[in-house]
Amino acid sequence: MNTQPPHLLPRQGARRRLSPFRFFLSAISLKFWRHRRAAAAVEFAISALALLAFLMAIFNLGMLGFSLGALARGVQAAARNSAVYTSAQFTSSKAFVTPSCATTVGYFNSAVSPPLPAAGTSVGSNPLLSISWTNNAGSTVGSYPPGVILTLTGSYSWVPFGFDGLFSGIPLKISTVATVMGTAGTTSTITITAASCS
Repeated sequence: MNTQPPHLLPRQGARRRLSPFRFFLSAISLKFWRHRRAAAAVEFAISALALLAFLMAIFNLGMLGFSLGALARGVQAAARNSAVYTSAQFTSSKAFVTPSCATTVGYFNSAVSPPLPAAGTSVGSNPLLSISWTNNAGSTVGSYPPGVILTLTGSYSWVPFGFDGLFSGIPLKISTVATVMGTAGTTSTITITAASCS
């Protein structure tokens, strides 16, 4: 049984006294809870980051596919035009004369511009072309017909837009083989301007 006088007993439902710091925090939080005029701006600021990242991902995936398609188109066009050049030389002079590396690189650059920068055959070039001609006059290479075989490989290090410092690049590589057919045993009529450029 409580022996204290009634006026000293705590009143029913009386509020507990808060420290000044807790009182300040509760007042600030209550104030911001009641005033929600800037809530839309804060919500947009949070969701805009996710929206921007999503848009950047879509844009970069499109650019990746565009760059890969341009690389494939360039390699195919360079190999085809180089083979046609060699075949035309054989038609006119009865001798296989392959184009120079600069000519093959020019075929590639004319097919890929503007999505990709100008290519080269030296280390450090981006895109980098590896060009290799093989004399197959005696049909010694696999099941290829007699003549000249061109093996062309294009490599490109693609960097996502907006992430230049975060990624070293995604390596893309396309290879193709083109043949220029001739007559078996015509080794003396094959002139390879540059056996390999890489």
